[in-house]
Amino acid sequence: MRAPQGYRRGLLKISGEALAGDRGYGIDHGKVSWIAGQIVRAHREGHELGVVVGGGNIVRGVDSASLGVPSVVGDHMGMIATVLNAIALKWALMASGVTARAMSAFPVGAFIEVFDLEKALEGMGQGCVVIFAGGTGAPCFTTDSAAALRAVEIDAHVMIKATQASGVFDKDPNKFPDAEFFESISHQEVLARRLGVMDLTSIEILGRKNIPAIVLDLHTDGNIARALAGEKIGTIIG
Repeated sequence: MRAPQGYRRGLLKISGEALAGDRGYGIDHGKVSWIAGQIVRAHREGHELGVVVGGGNIVRGVDSASLGVPSVVGDHMGMIATVLNAIALKWALMASGVTARAMSAFPVGAFIEVFDLEKALEGMGQGCVVIFAGGTGAPCFTTDSAAALRAVEIDAHVMIKATQASGVFDKDPNKFPDAEFFESISHQEVLARRLGVMDLTSIEILGRKNIPAIVLDLHTDGNIARALAGEKIGTIIG
């Protein structure tokens, strides 16, 4: 891999809902392929990448009440949903000609590896995109928190949350036309103002380890690659 501009190693967080496309549920092949293409573009520019994917397109832990199960069981179901998404994204990347491997935080079966930090680092160093599934492996934690944890473990230079929003605002821009957009904001201010763009536990973890986070619009072509290259895209939290 050639030496990249900007951040050499990044942790990318993608919501499960993004994989559903316009349907809003399940796994949409076209959308997964498009997201894989965005990752491939960044990878081919020399960036080492780990990816954490959510499971909200299949089931979310917070939906446990509507599912008629205890909240902890709902979290377990949500973690399993991320495994399905990780496998789908892995094969979309492989179809694009990029080596990828998926790892689960807990044992599932022979079709997905159990998370092993040494193997993950070795894989990224050899040009492999590593997808981390299963959240933290424990209930009561969001996939944002799992992404922050993996970012720390792989010594990422940045965490990117690719989402539905163009960055961080002081309030929901879909409801409030006067919402203020932040080009940059500190970890401490996000915590103090309790801005909901990311789980606050993840912000605390990243701030403690001095890892910047970039919040950007996933659906704009090239955003991920440009942000990793150091361009001003979305909002940088740091």
